[in-house]
Amino acid sequence: MLKVLTAPPDPILRPFVRAYVQREMRLGDTQEMVEPVIARLGVMLEFEFAGPYEVLNYGSDAVDATFPISIIGPQTWRRARLIIRGHIESLVVLFQPCGFHGLFDAPTLPLAETGTEGHAVLGAEVSRLHQRLGNVPSFGERVRILNGFFLNRLAPAQAADPAIKAMDALTAPGPLVKVSEVARHMGVNLRQLERKSLAYAGVSPKALTRISRFSRALRLRNEGNFTWTEVAHAAGYHDHMHMIRDFRIFAGEAPTAAVEEIASDHLINFCVQ
Repeated sequence: MLKVLTAPPDPILRPFVRAYVQREMRLGDTQEMVEPVIARLGVMLEFEFAGPYEVLNYGSDAVDATFPISIIGPQTWRRARLIIRGHIESLVVLFQPCGFHGLFDAPTLPLAETGTEGHAVLGAEVSRLHQRLGNVPSFGERVRILNGFFLNRLAPAQAADPAIKAMDALTAPGPLVKVSEVARHMGVNLRQLERKSLAYAGVSPKALTRISRFSRALRLRNEGNFTWTEVAHAAGYHDHMHMIRDFRIFAGEAPTAAVEEIASDHLINFCVQ
């Protein structure tokens, strides 16, 4: 059985970090757990303290490398699936859509659709952090260490970037909005918003809006006994068919088939808004 522990970040970090999630499992020699990797916003920083898992790409036999420290960028489709065997102990930092860029001032677009070795991106400081986290026994102590690490990375307060405000508006609950209208309302050039959305969030403004709405539909379906028509309306879809189209694009399946593949302890459930 997969044991899952979660915690919110320090309140000061909430514009940057969504949550911390620790997962541990011991499976027998012939057992395995399959977890689909579907569309989501935000970067994940994952620390492994036990055995690795396999990342198998859909539509091919290709297997992605896994690392003791991985940075997994935003995803815009059902690219792969995790195959979990043996003993797994992972600690994952789930960033807000622009949070990784905000804390590390690193472009997010090169990280999109893939997993990258963490030391290669963040250097020795993240390797030292991995060691510190591995040397403490409790999840609570690991959360304290992570909060301290990220709080030390906060830059002095600056005037809010209108592009960030525009991206916040694009991911806010409600009906689908036109990117051009949001850009005009926030006083930001459309081309500039496109460039900053790719750099900060790793996806285009249009994808930012659509994946955010898709994520809300997943959350609503998991939260209560809603029909799919009710989910579509509450998530801001124009109609049921638009939601089905997005599920096929972002999850690789129609809505019912997609949620049947997603267990309550899968990481995607901690990423949705």
